[in-house]
Amino acid sequence: MAVNPFDYVRAINEKRNIDDTTQYVPYLSNLAFSYSLDTVMLANEMNCHPNMPPECQFDFMNGTVKKGSRYNKWYKDEEHPHLEMVMQYFNYSKQKALQALQVLTQDNIRDIIEAMDTGGR
Repeated sequence: MAVNPFDYVRAINEKRNIDDTTQYVPYLSNLAFSYSLDTVMLANEMNCHPNMPPECQFDFMNGTVKKGSRYNKWYKDEEHPHLEMVMQYFNYSKQKALQALQVLTQDNIRDIIEAMDTGGR
């Protein structure tokens, strides 16, 4: 049966024991726990031991994390409003377009917008 990776995080937060930890993904759990002040050091400790078996990492987190509700917003990069347009205009990858946006002036961006304007509704 497929288990959502965040079911393990929920189980650790609720101090429930899970018998089948074969689908436990330490990276996602450590990332989830890194957003809380009381568990960030525990997540960092597990990141320092990447070769530890996932079952051991689950047992460590389940044994050391205090019971509680930890639902924090995840960090997401903010998209530049003209990123897609620069990517299409220069036929750049996302990374190259982000670099180009750092050196383009407002006049350059305005020229690109005018060149890319196809009209219509």
